[in-house]
Amino acid sequence: MNPGTWKPGDDPVDDRPTFLAHALAMSLRYGPGPWPEDAHELPDDPPRRTDGGLIITSVVMDGIESHHFGTRPDADAVAEVADLLGRIVTGEPARDDLPRLHDRLATVSALGIADDLVERIRLRQLPKDRVREVGRHLAEYGTRRNTVKIGIVLLGACGDERDRDLLLLLGTLEEFTLYAVVALMRTQPDRVRAVYELARRVRDWGRVHAVERLKDCDDPEIKAWLLRDGFRNGIMNGYLAHLAATTGDLYSALLGPGVDDALLDGGGDILAAMAMGGPAEDMSDYADAVPAMHRFAELLSGRRTTLGRLDSLLAIRAFLREPGDHVPWPAGDIARLRDRYEALAAESRWSDLVLTHLTDPRHVDFGHALWAAERLRLPVVPQAIARLEIDPLDEFTWYHAIRLATTQEAGRLSHLAERLLSLPDLANGPGDHYGLGEECAPDRALESVVSGLSAFPGVGLPLIDVALRNRVTRIRRAALTVLTTWPASAVPDEAMSWVRQAAAAEPDEETQTEMTAFLEDR
Repeated sequence: MNPGTWKPGDDPVDDRPTFLAHALAMSLRYGPGPWPEDAHELPDDPPRRTDGGLIITSVVMDGIESHHFGTRPDADAVAEVADLLGRIVTGEPARDDLPRLHDRLATVSALGIADDLVERIRLRQLPKDRVREVGRHLAEYGTRRNTVKIGIVLLGACGDERDRDLLLLLGTLEEFTLYAVVALMRTQPDRVRAVYELARRVRDWGRVHAVERLKDCDDPEIKAWLLRDGFRNGIMNGYLAHLAATTGDLYSALLGPGVDDALLDGGGDILAAMAMGGPAEDMSDYADAVPAMHRFAELLSGRRTTLGRLDSLLAIRAFLREPGDHVPWPAGDIARLRDRYEALAAESRWSDLVLTHLTDPRHVDFGHALWAAERLRLPVVPQAIARLEIDPLDEFTWYHAIRLATTQEAGRLSHLAERLLSLPDLANGPGDHYGLGEECAPDRALESVVSGLSAFPGVGLPLIDVALRNRVTRIRRAALTVLTTWPASAVPDEAMSWVRQAAAAEPDEETQTEMTAFLEDR
């Protein structure tokens, strides 16, 4: 700290790596972004779990809280941070005040204090130039993520166009995108273009946060990008689909001459995301929904087939089959659309496309085509078996194959699972394992088969026996659900014995109660 010229020092407050250094390294390695997943492994990440459990990261929590639950204000933390900041920027700060601020911010919820802290700064009329300097120091030299976030918040409150490059660089890390977007909106003279630049650098929650700030913009370039790529994100396209359709004026774009492939594919994916509903505004909220769906069907009729276009077609068809009671359109409009999409999906060119992709069990799009085959009810279990012979741990293929199977095919799949999966190794419980991670791929393959056996009484008993002794609770429950669904005549005495033994050893109280209830009912 240099109180004379009022310029914070040029050194980190501790010897841990800074987030800015990490962002600079990723920028040199991968360019402006989006960066690959490993680039978002941050210096202060907690150790990986060893029990197969899922860690909900702070960037995910920020996204969930900001969209679904709201923030959790912390008035005490706001007051303490504001007092410390005020002492630093208005008085004669002690040598350890800035490190104290850094360390205190490391322990707070940045999302929980950001807005109230900015308001405190305004009410106290703290000198903006000094607050900006503190914000720059925290953002550049911070070694804890919440500290860096609040540094960015301070730049948003008191910064200016000089901070653009720093905000874009740190904002390319998904952890900081939300805070950088808000700061760019508050400080940059071309704030919409600045946010657009950052939006193209990120793909997950960062893309969601950035694109939401582009709502109702009238920039032709941004509107075209929203319809082709801007709505896409790694969380759920439904967060941004309605925004893209309305801000980008999807229907008018589809009516234009020479609809390019990117616009056709983007438009189809936007309509499909709105058709699936949630988590934001959806098809029932889209004023141009009916004409846009008609126009998309018209365009599809004359264009080449792709699996992506088939995905959109099937999603819209599923919506039209069960649109719900909340859609604001006349029943006749829905019926005409439904008939149009049923006829379009029934065209042989779509099933030919799917079957072509399934001829090679090693095809990169095999799983994609199998998903479509299930929805078209195509008889493709032999192709699925060919795939499983070369990749026995393909849980996706197991899942869809058993659900497409006839009774005879279900028996064949069960025997295949007995042969390809190491059943003795899967009788590895009971336990409270979450079943996540690569090491649990065999467990999940077993789960995919067993969970589909409810429709085939008496089939797959050896798999159910092993599933009842698996380390993953939900797999044991899946086996119990199958036995519960079957008629009593299909459950042999030995299976009842398996459940008794499982109940005696079951560590999960709720599952044990369900096992006991099953035994009493039978």
